[in-house]
Amino acid sequence: MNRFFFLRRHFSCYLPLLIVPILFIFLVSPAFGQTEVQDLAVVINALTHPDLEITASLSLIDLMEPNEKRAVDNEILHFSNQVLQRKRAVGLAIRGHLAYIPTFNLPVTGAASNGDNIFIVNLEDREVVGEIPIQEGATPQQIVFINDEKLYVTCAAAHEVHVVDIPNRSVTKVLTGAFNKPTGITLLNGKAYVSNPAWEWDPEARMTTYYESRVTVIDTATDIVLKSIPVPTNAGAILNDGESTIIVKTVGNYNDVLGHLVLIDANTDEIVETVKLKLTPGASALNAEKRLFIQGSWQKPGLLIYDVATKDWIRDADDTITNFSNDADASISGGLTFAPDGKLYITQPDWGGGGQDYVRVMDVMDASLLQTYHVGPGASILAFAQIISRREDVNNDGIVNISDLVIAVQFLGDQGPGIIADVNGDEVVNILDLVLIGQAL
Repeated sequence: MNRFFFLRRHFSCYLPLLIVPILFIFLVSPAFGQTEVQDLAVVINALTHPDLEITASLSLIDLMEPNEKRAVDNEILHFSNQVLQRKRAVGLAIRGHLAYIPTFNLPVTGAASNGDNIFIVNLEDREVVGEIPIQEGATPQQIVFINDEKLYVTCAAAHEVHVVDIPNRSVTKVLTGAFNKPTGITLLNGKAYVSNPAWEWDPEARMTTYYESRVTVIDTATDIVLKSIPVPTNAGAILNDGESTIIVKTVGNYNDVLGHLVLIDANTDEIVETVKLKLTPGASALNAEKRLFIQGSWQKPGLLIYDVATKDWIRDADDTITNFSNDADASISGGLTFAPDGKLYITQPDWGGGGQDYVRVMDVMDASLLQTYHVGPGASILAFAQIISRREDVNNDGIVNISDLVIAVQFLGDQGPGIIADVNGDEVVNILDLVLIGQAL
């Protein structure tokens, strides 16, 4: 008996090598079944309004459904059932079929936040499947996934970045001492870049003081702060071009100090360009052609376009896109997010609670309006998710990767109902199940 188990264990070490040729044959065969895919826009409806009994919620838009009304599954869940709690949902990050949403209870003036956590929502089953507790009073803001095991979350009120163990759903480390109201975060070439708006509200004087704003650079392998880069007043959104450039949008003080774009070389972590915007900018988003779309201010409405690659304006503050080419009456203001197919999604929240909340889709080639979706109160945050069959995600961690294949190999030959590696549901784990996982990689 011991010899049998020894041989089985020894053989299992080489099993992945033996199945590779078989997997290849099936994967390249067009006759083999395809994994079903669903494309979604995930919308955070961020309005909390106790007087109107409105709490923050989540809506889903089926991008494969041509009917605009049927496509929206509105307010499928709320982040709090207590209208007086004023639960704030301020960020959104997608990993496979799981959405990670930082939240906290909006405090009364001068009090620390409470109920700080990251909700985990299964977008396929449309339910909350877990929470990651964050230190109360920290006010978590934005998330970036470092790898399958680790994420960073910026915590503005605590002036910290928390390191989270994804599988165990817990904070394992707190990075501090280098941050001032950290908010935005982006990941490029093994480094995380954090924007620090560095403002402080004085409730007695009823005014905001702005300190020196910086971008903090973190080595994600060691969690060590490498550098702090001074930037103009009130650094907010921060993103990257996928190659070597970090893009920082600063807002100014909403008065006499206006906004800027700051371009940082991610190889040297030095500023290579600072562009005056001549306005207080709104939302921004970068497309695959490295063109940055920026919402103008109320004084100069419309969309500006800056070419990051050439460091030049395509549409500046004096030449904005002020309306849709085929519907001038539809608002073009709001939050900006580019879809994988290049279309621009514009969230238009109604912060008064009047129900006039929309997501509009623009074809940026001719600035035409393609779709209009009616969503929930305060619809302001949007991201995209591609949902695949959850059965292929054997360990149910939100993504299908080599770990699922390794786990499934351990069940080869097992028979019976309810086996996690039985992807096709035929009550036996065999090469067909491995192929289905392989297709979804």
